[in-house]
Amino acid sequence: MTDRADANIDQAIAWHLRLVEADEAEWAAFVAWLEADPDHAAAYDRVARDDRLLADAAFPPPASPPVAANDNRRWRGWAIGGGMGVALVAALSLLPSLPSPLSPDPAPFVVATRPGEIRTVALADGTRIEMSGGTTLRLDPAAPRLAALESGEAVFHVRHDRTQPFTVTTGSIALRDLGTVFDVMRERDRVTVAVAEGAVMFRPEREALTLRAGDRLVADAGVGYIKRDTMAIGEVGGWRRGSIEANGQPLGLIAERLTRLYAYRLSLTPDLSARPFTGMIHMTGTADRDVPHLAALIGADWRRDGDRWLLSSSRAAAR
Repeated sequence: MTDRADANIDQAIAWHLRLVEADEAEWAAFVAWLEADPDHAAAYDRVARDDRLLADAAFPPPASPPVAANDNRRWRGWAIGGGMGVALVAALSLLPSLPSPLSPDPAPFVVATRPGEIRTVALADGTRIEMSGGTTLRLDPAAPRLAALESGEAVFHVRHDRTQPFTVTTGSIALRDLGTVFDVMRERDRVTVAVAEGAVMFRPEREALTLRAGDRLVADAGVGYIKRDTMAIGEVGGWRRGSIEANGQPLGLIAERLTRLYAYRLSLTPDLSARPFTGMIHMTGTADRDVPHLAALIGADWRRDGDRWLLSSSRAAAR
């Protein structure tokens, strides 16, 4: 391996580590680095591919004492050829990327999170996807400007390319990026799209509705309606900060969302489940605090049975 190739690999490893907690400025710098030289993208693809292979490998117990783990990351050794030695790579929080385009016949693949888990996916073009708990994405290396949200919720930070617009599909709905940051949520037959920055085109082949920053659209195939309104830009993707906005959804649907986001085991009585709710719910991620707070907010009684919580219509409200 040449000195230049070694340097590219070193830089790619450094970027792979930095992107775990990168801000918008660092993402812009990363995209500029990728575009500066085709060899940069090839080096980053190699690093990401080798990281995924190591994630699935079964390593023997270490002969020497392992690196002390902190509260946030588990570390492993990563050997790379060319005399580079061993680099430490964060295994738990590294951002997954698309398989290398140099791989033979790359196949579509699924990225999924468990209830309560949050993951960020970095695509090779600089697009970043923040996935909430209980979310499933389907990606295809043969169509790198397309992502399918099969369930759950995600915030898309799209690197805009006018010649190749990025498209998100969910069910029969397609959303075309016009240079933007936006949140997409799919719950049963209901799809909600909210734009934080730039613009998105809703179903370009049909209604071709352009949604701009602060716009929100709800499409419910179950009842056959499309509703458009506005919301505070700062609340788009608010689930990342524990802020859940409800706009007339049945409480049963909201409970399902909280279960997906925080892995809470919530059960609602049928009458309470069907009741619509509008308002803002602030969650901490701790069930002992959140469930009683939610019950007080919606005027319900709560009861705990082990790790399961039962909410029912308030007796005081029923009188």
